[in-house]
Amino acid sequence: MQPPPRKVKESQQVKLVFSEQLSKLQTKHHQDTELLEEIRSFSKQRAAIEKEYGQALQRLAVQYQKRDWQRGNTDAITSGSVFGVWRSVVDATAQTAASRLAAAEEYRRLIGEASRTLRNAKDIRAKRGLERLQKVQGEAVDALRELQRIKKSYHQVSHIANVAREKAADAQTRARKNDHGIFHFKTGQHKMAAKFSARLKECDDHLTEVRNEYLLTLVAVNAHQQHYYTNNVPYIMEQMDGEIYDDLKSHFTLLCGTEMDTCLSTHKQYSKIWDSVVKVTREKNVQQFLQESVSFNKTPEFTFELAPHDKVSSLQDVCSSDAEGCLVKEAKKWVAKATKDYKVITHGEMALQTLESRLKLLSGETGHSVKQKIAEVEDSVRKAKLSRVKAEARLALLSDAVTGVDLWLHTAMTQAEEELERERRLSEQRKSTEDFSEEEFELTDFDDYDDENGDIFADPVSAAGLCVYPAACRVIYSYQASHSDELSIMEGEELQVIEDGDMEDWLKVCNSCGQVGYVPERYVQFLCLPAEDGAQLDSSFSSTSSTGYKEKAASRGVARALYSYQAQSAEELSFQEGALINLIRCQHGEVDDGFWEGELNGQIGVFPSLVVELVHEEGEEEEEKQEKEPLPTPIIPSFSPPIPIPSPPGCSSAPNATPPSGVEDKQQLLSSRPTDNTTDTGNSHNNSPDLSSSRPRPCRAPPPPPTQKPSLQP
Repeated sequence: MQPPPRKVKESQQVKLVFSEQLSKLQTKHHQDTELLEEIRSFSKQRAAIEKEYGQALQRLAVQYQKRDWQRGNTDAITSGSVFGVWRSVVDATAQTAASRLAAAEEYRRLIGEASRTLRNAKDIRAKRGLERLQKVQGEAVDALRELQRIKKSYHQVSHIANVAREKAADAQTRARKNDHGIFHFKTGQHKMAAKFSARLKECDDHLTEVRNEYLLTLVAVNAHQQHYYTNNVPYIMEQMDGEIYDDLKSHFTLLCGTEMDTCLSTHKQYSKIWDSVVKVTREKNVQQFLQESVSFNKTPEFTFELAPHDKVSSLQDVCSSDAEGCLVKEAKKWVAKATKDYKVITHGEMALQTLESRLKLLSGETGHSVKQKIAEVEDSVRKAKLSRVKAEARLALLSDAVTGVDLWLHTAMTQAEEELERERRLSEQRKSTEDFSEEEFELTDFDDYDDENGDIFADPVSAAGLCVYPAACRVIYSYQASHSDELSIMEGEELQVIEDGDMEDWLKVCNSCGQVGYVPERYVQFLCLPAEDGAQLDSSFSSTSSTGYKEKAASRGVARALYSYQAQSAEELSFQEGALINLIRCQHGEVDDGFWEGELNGQIGVFPSLVVELVHEEGEEEEEKQEKEPLPTPIIPSFSPPIPIPSPPGCSSAPNATPPSGVEDKQQLLSSRPTDNTTDTGNSHNNSPDLSSSRPRPCRAPPPPPTQKPSLQP
């Protein structure tokens, strides 16, 4: 009986496939460059032979007809292959050799340096493409090696759990036997059985964690392989080919056009070749190449291999009675990761558009630095896309075991879309008001992109984006407000989080007095209360909110809508034609921002003054007073970061509060609408919810927390 065949490692199989792909692409490049050299050599010789006419030209055509044509489909009429077109040209040359002398000058013009230049450019692109392919293949192999490592760990832990299970069963058997013996050692035997049972429980939990890690890594590697074959390989091949097929098409067109113009006798023959040249496209040639190269059409799919004595092949949760399960934490972690990758991709694509548009205006060293930055951003976007694909693959598997994953992902993506839309509007406003400078290319957000290399079952970095608002939190560092929309907080104080800020590191909170404002996220620690606590938060500042709205609702006139208007943002007011709006803020006799503030059906917002007409105003004295005293308008905070203050004596820092290492650099954005710089004296950091609701969220980076945690007071 012959032994079973030796099983080859999956990483070795993938490396062999990658090596074959690399060899095929090198062969393809060699064939393309060889074709360019043949065209150049052919044109040169033909221009010389045209002078001698006749049989010499026929011998040349025969010489090329005897070449090896086993280079793809040579049927130029149906396939559009460049090799088929080239063969048709050679055949037509042999048939019309007797009338080629008049075309000598045209062929001499075709020789030139164009073909040599194209070949050099093709070599450069091929070198870069092969280097990039090797890099991408290396990443895929590294991911597969990591899978093999986790798989090995899973089998080892499974073996340990099986041994523990056998020992526990043996201890239980001995304990039952000693209960009926002459000498009773019941207490010792039962202690030993309990010890082995606890050990078995610990091993089973560890096995579940390792199995979950193996399953998640497995789907991530499969997603990586799928992304490699559907995105990386086609993109690299496209970069390697460049415009070579368009250039070849141009050569053939010139060649055929010369023949048709100079030789009416061979018009019919070369008109057929002309029709074939029109069909020459990169897509058809690459499709033929892929059909002939089987290695590019097979996407490897890895499956979960059960360890001996293990019957579980799906994700299982491991959690204690006082904490949420590890799968829930893992799902929240990868939701945040997928959202972050989506934002990185969007920002990267916007940055690429800006860099490519500005590159046309630059030259010299500045242009070279911009090209380098484009390459860096493209690499960051590529890594972000790969990371997002792997994260979504993990989430797809987690959704089978955890309910609500799709809702979390949809909510996070919706918030990201809203943030990106606001940033886009602010960016357009900045571009329309500022001149271009080289500082615009300092895109530090895309210098490095770290892929997910952390622990698989680590807690998410930020719980703020995943807690249901309102949520309770505790202040771990005191902070003094430095802008009108911020809130001063003291260490140990408990707050209620209402919503996020635009920069992801600011939180909108409400204290026990009903005061609302923004605070740095890293200065507080979430308690992750359930969503039902939001009812208490609403009641805590309902009186303050109602009082503020009553003050704002003091009408300063009535306006009638001339046209229907649909709000373009959350702070604007929608109304129908003919609606009567109670005015809250408007300016007469001087230039304002063109927006008035009013109230309609209990809704307060701003709207363009051009779509309404003034119907009723208060007395002249009140009107003059309004003209002299500008009303408060939303103020965009300055970009200077506030300085954290130490906590006063008597305040202790929150437990388990570890200050983060730093704050990520964020791109600062300008306001999308001009605002009045004059504020009212009542517009302090202790704003009521109704006033703060109309303010734009902070667009600045928050200050880092203190490097050392304040000492505990006795």
